[in-house]
Amino acid sequence: MRKRRITDVILVICLLLAVSGADQEKLDDFLTGVRRESSAAEFGQTTAADAAILEDEWAESAWETARLQRQEEELAEMAEEQTKCMKVYGYFLAEYVSERRERDEREEQKHARIVEEQSAVLEGYGAFLTEYAAEQGEEGREEAAAFSLIYLDGDDVPELVVMDGKAHLCDAFVYRFEEGRTVPVGTYGQYGTLLYREKEGIVFDSYDSFGDTYDYIYQIEGSQERLLQSLSERDLTEDGELTGTIFTVDGEEVLWEQYREVYETWYGAEEQKVEYDLCRKLTHGDIREGLKKELENLILKPEESLKQEMLAKAKKPEESILLFDYDDYDGDGRFEAFAIVGRVFNSYGDVYYSGTLYFAGADGCVTELDESYGGYRMINGKMAFPPGRKYLYFYTDLVVTANNTELWTVRDGKPVDESELLYSQQVVYRGENDRNEFEVWVNGYDMTCEKGGFRSGEDMWTGHTYKPYFWYYDSDVDQIRKYGGKSISKEDFEEFSGTNIPEEIEAEGYTVGEIIRWDNDIVTINYHYEMLSDEGEPSGFIHYDNVIWDNNVKDFWRKEAMHVTSWRGAGVGGSYGL
Repeated sequence: MRKRRITDVILVICLLLAVSGADQEKLDDFLTGVRRESSAAEFGQTTAADAAILEDEWAESAWETARLQRQEEELAEMAEEQTKCMKVYGYFLAEYVSERRERDEREEQKHARIVEEQSAVLEGYGAFLTEYAAEQGEEGREEAAAFSLIYLDGDDVPELVVMDGKAHLCDAFVYRFEEGRTVPVGTYGQYGTLLYREKEGIVFDSYDSFGDTYDYIYQIEGSQERLLQSLSERDLTEDGELTGTIFTVDGEEVLWEQYREVYETWYGAEEQKVEYDLCRKLTHGDIREGLKKELENLILKPEESLKQEMLAKAKKPEESILLFDYDDYDGDGRFEAFAIVGRVFNSYGDVYYSGTLYFAGADGCVTELDESYGGYRMINGKMAFPPGRKYLYFYTDLVVTANNTELWTVRDGKPVDESELLYSQQVVYRGENDRNEFEVWVNGYDMTCEKGGFRSGEDMWTGHTYKPYFWYYDSDVDQIRKYGGKSISKEDFEEFSGTNIPEEIEAEGYTVGEIIRWDNDIVTINYHYEMLSDEGEPSGFIHYDNVIWDNNVKDFWRKEAMHVTSWRGAGVGGSYGL
């Protein structure tokens, strides 16, 4: 089979080789025609496909061109609108800037006029006071005349008050500057005090005589006064005995309730006060310089003035003030300020304060106080006790496991650190109360004693406790004091308390120790017991606890707040001692 196939192939080759030239030309023409037809068919097919593609591409291009054209038109419209808006905004902004500039110019002109007017007023007051001092002299005078500036009416020009002593009768002379002259307005007040309402033109005039009191309320308009209301309270006596009281309003007798209602409409928290002790004495220092200081105090309130003085001393911005407390700490009528300037930071989730303590006196003098505290856990503690003593306290970060208290007040115008009175223990003040009390929580390690626990054979005490001791403010000596106490018997306690708590404690196997009755009628009952080992044998560890009883209310001390239901849990651990 294979040989036959080879023979056939050879035969075909021979036939091809045997084709004549003419036949070859015919064959070439035939093949060329076939190629043309094939190429034409292929070209036709290619042209149709390309045309379809081009048609699609043209359609897409036309759509894209239309889209871009629409977008250009929209952008053009937006640009036109924005141009219109910008023109409107520009007009508005130009108008706003112009108005603001005009307003600022008016304010500057107004301020310049006020400064010029105030300068003239101060010069006039200065000349008047200089002449007044010369006429009064000092011979035979117990106290020098003094002066102050106040805003009485509604303008920015101050009125002058001359306080001539602390007499019983009216002694506050009010003047105003009018047409280049210092002219009198009126004479009001008594005992070196004048009451008025700032920038309302209202002055209060009062005096008393043999127990009777008279009050007059005036409206000041320019240099003229107009009586708004009068009130009086007069006692009736017979044979030297008080038989009644007559109340009048505008000369008409009224009931007490009516009198009180009218009185309270005038006297409240709105009136300002001028006091002789706080005024500038005519014989002390330069009068004109004193007037400038007085005007500064009016324009810049004393509280803000002291704050700015502190910031200048600390060289810090206002946001650095962590605490600013402005108050009259010793009740002398002069206000001082304490401030802590620094920063706040977090440590293990707790907020702490780091800064420096400053004090500003009523005279504006700023002192940088001891900054060894470093950090504070609490900085806003304040205690207030009548008649006028106040204390500022804060917890320092000197001890990790306890709140040491720094305690500050003011005496004779100077800052005083009274922390040593408390042994730096923690102050807890629960607000005003009838007995001026507060607590000092003492910390120590006295909950558990291991007998002979040290190598030296001495007892080892462990267990950190915090116990409240009771303190109070003694107004007679103007000082804080710790309540004293005395030891009492179980029988004494049970008798005045009406309970048998010591017996209940002992019935549970505990030993009752010293019972102390403090002078504020708080009682602390000490008790202890020896802890047992796992085998039920004495371990040598003695556990100490206590009960705090408030005999004022015949119940456990702060029962509700401490969630106390029985003598168990009515204490704070450790032992109390005298």
